[in-house]
Amino acid sequence: MSVQSLLQALSFPYHEPRHGFWGEKTSTLNFCEEDYVMSYYCAEVCNTLTNALFVWLGCKGIRECIKYSHPPIFVVTFTGYLTVGLGSTFFHATLKYPMQLVDELAMIYTTCFMCFATFTYARSARFSACLGIGLVSLAWFITVRYYKTKDPQFHQDAYAVLTATVVFSNMWIMERILRPALKKREESRRGARSPRVPTTNDTITQMWVMVATGLSIFLGGYLIWNLDNQYCNTIRRWRHQLGLPWAVVLEGHAWWHLTYYYIVWRIWIHRCLDGDEEKFQLYWPSMFGMPELLREVETQAMAAQQQISLVRTQQASKQRELRMAQLTRTEISSLPTDTNVYEGVGKMFVALPVSDMKSKLDGQIKDVEGEVDGLGKRLHYLEVSQKNSKDQIDRMLRGGVGMS
Repeated sequence: MSVQSLLQALSFPYHEPRHGFWGEKTSTLNFCEEDYVMSYYCAEVCNTLTNALFVWLGCKGIRECIKYSHPPIFVVTFTGYLTVGLGSTFFHATLKYPMQLVDELAMIYTTCFMCFATFTYARSARFSACLGIGLVSLAWFITVRYYKTKDPQFHQDAYAVLTATVVFSNMWIMERILRPALKKREESRRGARSPRVPTTNDTITQMWVMVATGLSIFLGGYLIWNLDNQYCNTIRRWRHQLGLPWAVVLEGHAWWHLTYYYIVWRIWIHRCLDGDEEKFQLYWPSMFGMPELLREVETQAMAAQQQISLVRTQQASKQRELRMAQLTRTEISSLPTDTNVYEGVGKMFVALPVSDMKSKLDGQIKDVEGEVDGLGKRLHYLEVSQKNSKDQIDRMLRGGVGMS
């Protein structure tokens, strides 16, 4: 059976477009995902469900800002991010204009919060107040203008300008202000006994990797969304040919929702500008995972857990090798001394006297026993390190210790 036949056998057709639970559409935007073809109760199922990432990341960001005592502006920013997720969820589920405004205006407000966090760092209270008034006025102007015109291009342009301002200004701060500050502190730590801190180049490089990853996801999602709009009729035909559930991968606007990173990036810049690079480190074990800014002790605990898993795997492998060698030696010891035994060498077998084979096995067993013993000591060290890190985390949480 071909792959195409298998997919067709395991798929089921779309329902015909229909009126749904929420009644007539009142939003000024509609997307290439057909309305109510998957569910009577949800207009755009894929676009709705992918907003779960927004909601989860918003809640996670708020919790971590409170846990680590990050500046309050970032709690507000993540609250805005969460509002975008909830607004977008209800917008795509109902296609109602009020929910569309919650979704799109929350994007503007959240980006204004990021502007405030970026440009008020280490500035006077008077400057911060003036900038705050200016941003509130700008947000009000965009809100009124968009509500009156209902022009989606105006909203997209305003959002693009605000986002570009935040991203490019933080790039400038990272290179022109943060890099020299980190370099100076790195030189002052030379020769001093202090916890291991990533070098300036390592930190800035990791930041650039985060920026490149975030922009790639953001622009890639935007490109997919626009292709979805431009070739909508063709893509809809392909979806109906594929059938559900496979056709959901062709729901282009849903991929636009998979965006993140730059709030965490700004918090990291903020902490490094404060001189807290010894206290906070980025934990990003995989390009497919979400980066997290953790206290250094938590980073140590997670790294220790990964090392423990690796050492346990190596230890189990060596113990199997040791048991096999011991079993082979026991079997050979029961053979007459003139018995022909053979040792595998690549794809060949080489004949050896029983005594030579026993000697080789004795040496192999001794070496493996030493390796197993060394792995056991390393495992004990890692487990103690992990326990100490967890105890320190527990003490900080019980004591309400905050890094400000």
